[in-house]
Amino acid sequence: MRSRAAACFASALAAGGCTQGATSDAGFDALMRVPNAQYVAGPTPAGENGPDVAGLDLLTNTIWPGYEDKPLRGTLGAEATAATLALSGDPGYWIVPAGVADVSAPTLPTFRATAAFSTRLAPGAYTLEVRAVDGTGQFGAPSRTTLTALPLAPSEMPTGALVVTLSWDTEADLDLHVVDPLGNEIYHGDPSSVDPFAPGAADESAGVLDLDSNADCVIDGLQQEDVTWADAPPSGHYLVRVDTASLCGQPTAHWRIGVTLEGSSLGGATGVALDADTRDTHDRGSGLLAFEFDVP
Repeated sequence: MRSRAAACFASALAAGGCTQGATSDAGFDALMRVPNAQYVAGPTPAGENGPDVAGLDLLTNTIWPGYEDKPLRGTLGAEATAATLALSGDPGYWIVPAGVADVSAPTLPTFRATAAFSTRLAPGAYTLEVRAVDGTGQFGAPSRTTLTALPLAPSEMPTGALVVTLSWDTEADLDLHVVDPLGNEIYHGDPSSVDPFAPGAADESAGVLDLDSNADCVIDGLQQEDVTWADAPPSGHYLVRVDTASLCGQPTAHWRIGVTLEGSSLGGATGVALDADTRDTHDRGSGLLAFEFDVP
């Protein structure tokens, strides 16, 4: 026999409401809201005998406080009539009716929705759980993916005359090292290129590391470090290294280096951090030489 929650779910799809579970609650307390979808208070009902989620397409896995209109779409098993969307930490989930097949899945039902994220969203990693449901309220096995919440919108991320960025895709501890033309190495052990006690230091343009992401495997969900020069950086040749302090239990970490000078790209590089890369001193001079560039 179906649970009362599953019966209520089927009723909610048919009638748009229920005395238990799906209600007039608009989900204002949720970190993720899905416009034009039905909100259900409480956890997603148990059960895995329903249809599966055949595929998800989120375009990107990055979110941030106040982000609106993030596309959420997917393909469901043949018997599915709806999908549920739940974000870890939220007090409920959302029901999205399934639509007709499209060119990406011509024989299967699909769903399309957009999500909006609360300004209360804290930086870190969140799990998005999607489940397919059939017309009798039977839930299929969950499909889960990780969403990374940035502290700010990308347009509000660190800027400067020169910006060197390292980002990576797993919960590993990678470190950005930048060596400027004067021989200063900017990294977690020496996060500024200027000695604050040196005469006239306040008047010099300094390269500054913003944070040590995932330090000692304390996962912050950011997977990004930036060294920036607010004013004109020193002219000359720069070296960029990537040091793999620890993979923190992950098998690999795909990383990317990007460099911009006065808003224009100077190029970048990509690579993969492996376990062998962790066998280093993780101090000044450590890491793989990933990219070199010149500032006129």
